[in-house]
Amino acid sequence: MGCNDRRPLDNTPTTARITGRHNNRIGAVYSSLYAFWSTRHAVANGTTSRRDAYSVILFNHGHQQILTNDFTNSPDRLLDLVLPHGAGGGTNYKPALQVTQSVMENNWSTERSPVVVFLSDGECSVEDSVTRDLSRRAIALGRALSFHAVSFGPHNTSLRRMADIAKDVQKTAPPDPMHPLVPSSYVEALDSVRLAETFIGIANSLTKPRGGLMHT
Repeated sequence: MGCNDRRPLDNTPTTARITGRHNNRIGAVYSSLYAFWSTRHAVANGTTSRRDAYSVILFNHGHQQILTNDFTNSPDRLLDLVLPHGAGGGTNYKPALQVTQSVMENNWSTERSPVVVFLSDGECSVEDSVTRDLSRRAIALGRALSFHAVSFGPHNTSLRRMADIAKDVQKTAPPDPMHPLVPSSYVEALDSVRLAETFIGIANSLTKPRGGLMHT
């Protein structure tokens, strides 16, 4: 994520803030995160309070929890909280998925549906059981997980496999007319504009303004 072949979006209200610290791929990711949060904020506008809860986990060979179950901060404040954190080297999906499951379990709410946006510009192998356990655990807790794997770059076999597993597990969940499923997905974003479009598309797919969102 430290490469500067991709940069934050131009001509946005946050361009200067982001490029001043991260004029690279991680900056492009933060631009897209801000677009996601702003889209969800607009969906929730008019309610008494925001009902989404956000967790952000950065990972390389290890992981770092930046936000956990945040359901009060504005998009601008959320951006302020992630901006101090830069990119590191290495890629290891397994601990990132495992801590995602832990965050989901520890902050489970019957009022929210779990959604994971799992983004990477690298690739590594990971056992099918890790993604399967995460998805099955959500169903056991009460609602199916919507898992969105995003490759910031060309085709990523591992991310596609993770999304396919999550989608298969989703299909085993009992029908819930009150909380229709948002299908899991895999997307390749080759540039900063496409990445932002992907995040906004995911945000718009969550038509009900109540979700437990985890960005990894």
